[in-house]
Amino acid sequence: MKGFFKTLSFVGLLLLILSGCRDEKLLTDKNTYLYFSTDTIYFDTILTTLGSVTQRFKIYNVYDQPVEISELYLAQGSDSYFRLNVDGEKGEYHKNILIPPDDSIYVFVEVTIDPLNANSPLVVKDSVICLTNGNMQDIKLIAYGQDVNLFRNEIIKSQTWTSDKPYLIVENMAIDSFEVLTIEPGTIVYLHNYSSLIVWGRLEATGTLEKPIIFTGARFDEEYENTAGQWGTIYIHPRSTDNLLEYVTIRNANAGIQVGYPDPDTKSSVELRNCMILNSASRGIYAFGGNITAYNTVIADCGMYALGLNMGGEYHFYHCTISNVSAFYPGYYQGGYKSRVFPTILFTNYYDWADLDDDFRIIDVTLKRDLNLEFANSIIYGVLTQEIYKDSVSDAEFNYYFDHCLIKNHVDSLDYEDPEHFNFIVLNEDPNFINDSIVLGAYNFQLDTLSTAKDSGDIRIIQDHSFLEYDYLGNSRILDGQPDLGAFERYE
Repeated sequence: MKGFFKTLSFVGLLLLILSGCRDEKLLTDKNTYLYFSTDTIYFDTILTTLGSVTQRFKIYNVYDQPVEISELYLAQGSDSYFRLNVDGEKGEYHKNILIPPDDSIYVFVEVTIDPLNANSPLVVKDSVICLTNGNMQDIKLIAYGQDVNLFRNEIIKSQTWTSDKPYLIVENMAIDSFEVLTIEPGTIVYLHNYSSLIVWGRLEATGTLEKPIIFTGARFDEEYENTAGQWGTIYIHPRSTDNLLEYVTIRNANAGIQVGYPDPDTKSSVELRNCMILNSASRGIYAFGGNITAYNTVIADCGMYALGLNMGGEYHFYHCTISNVSAFYPGYYQGGYKSRVFPTILFTNYYDWADLDDDFRIIDVTLKRDLNLEFANSIIYGVLTQEIYKDSVSDAEFNYYFDHCLIKNHVDSLDYEDPEHFNFIVLNEDPNFINDSIVLGAYNFQLDTLSTAKDSGDIRIIQDHSFLEYDYLGNSRILDGQPDLGAFERYE
């Protein structure tokens, strides 16, 4: 009986081996065709000299026998803008690729487009050719390339940027001291990961309503469209003055604009006219004892403060719309932060930081400067209970004034009846923007017809500052004698 079981086990094992041998026999039928997860790979616009995100597709063997791809290659070979990676092997040509029965492999594709000397996107095409048992199949590759003016870790002299083709900053770019960068309407500036524009000299960026100047990240993949923190900041050096930004949109930065840094001699200044700072990972404007005048300007959806005004300074905000909503949405992950815990506005007349003494020992330093802060005919809104935080030391002036403003803040945290600091406040009312949430699509910070911000402004503020007569869209604020709060005047 034992011999019988031994014989039976041997026969079973032999059948299993033979069956395995039969399964491993290559399928050589000339009618063998493989299946692909797609027939075309599309790449969004790729800036010249920068690699794209990696795309991929799968090749399926639906047969119960292994299939061998005799050749898999790029049709344009070494002249192709595209690159292949097949099961970890890089190169434009691969051969003898085995796909087991009822299995699949991944093929990864990247593209780098060299400068094309063209001012508009051009199409770059190629194909992945797959030869199996004499049958040819292909996957089409299509990428759109945009030539750019590239600045990589450079210090520039005075020059003018035009809208002919975009500008790309990689690894930072600085405007040299006493030099001026002039940017004309319609110009687009892309900044690569962690890159910043550093202003030692002066920046004069003057767009128009129809042709705004745009600063944004250098990624075009759909998932990056609304991802904050793709690039660094526009940094205004402490001794850089008279900077001007008009009809400039800054989006998806880490911090939209940093004005100065903790320096007792800082005197940096910038004027913002009709600007938008949107979807910053940390702060919209981060300032240290600076001098900022802003009007008809929107600052929205920052992971921390929309305005972080430290170490005193001179600040005037007229007809500005400041809103922090999308960054707070539970479960909505956007560019590194999930929910905001910082107030929309912080202002102080001091800044604590660590410095080194003459013996290179770390010491704590408190830098103090007088604060003069003014908000007029403006909106400060968010979803936290307290959206305004202030702090001061006694040996520096601490002057702030909110005049005809809609603000969101705890009812007991400030004395809104104090005439020294407040005048006509609309407290904790929803301004009813048409759309203030990036979750719901394109921003629109115009007021809805039921907004409490309508007709709540003071026309005397406009009479005192004639440049406030027209809103962001060019609509008059004085026709009905009752201006609205914020950057947009509503017309029924």
